[in-house]
Amino acid sequence: MRRFLGFVVLASSALALVGFGATTGPLKPGDRIGAMTLSRGTAATADWKLFDTCDPVILRAGTYRRRCAPVGRVRRLFIGYGLFAAPREIGRVWAETTWRAWFDARPLALQRFGTSDRMLYAFPPAGGKNVTLREWRVMLVGVTPGRHTLRYRMRDAVGTTDATWTFTVTR
Repeated sequence: MRRFLGFVVLASSALALVGFGATTGPLKPGDRIGAMTLSRGTAATADWKLFDTCDPVILRAGTYRRRCAPVGRVRRLFIGYGLFAAPREIGRVWAETTWRAWFDARPLALQRFGTSDRMLYAFPPAGGKNVTLREWRVMLVGVTPGRHTLRYRMRDAVGTTDATWTFTVTR
């Protein structure tokens, strides 16, 4: 009898969550995290780019934990991350890479956000060469003050890079 009641309570809880709009699975454009909304966007359409405040450059596979300078409160914060390669190589390099991402420990459905490319000229981490930066089009709208984490994990032929950036949005 107890087992049956436990099942009924569990099933009722699950139905209640579904009924009250609980999001299951990875977050996609239009989903909310508290008062914030995830949307598609590019660095060019943002009020601020997180990686102007946080060091984005990672040249070797490994695990990284980085703390960022404070981020001012802005309406549209671009949190897309990606990789760079020679313009003729970016398609092949990207196709050989698998990605996962989380914002505040919630998984993101990266494919639903899509990607965009931009040129970086005489890019120092690329030995001063021109490269194409392909990045995920992930934007936060209505960013709330407080501490947040952004994690990207990418796997390619060289290995796995697992990077987490911790940042605080000021009031």
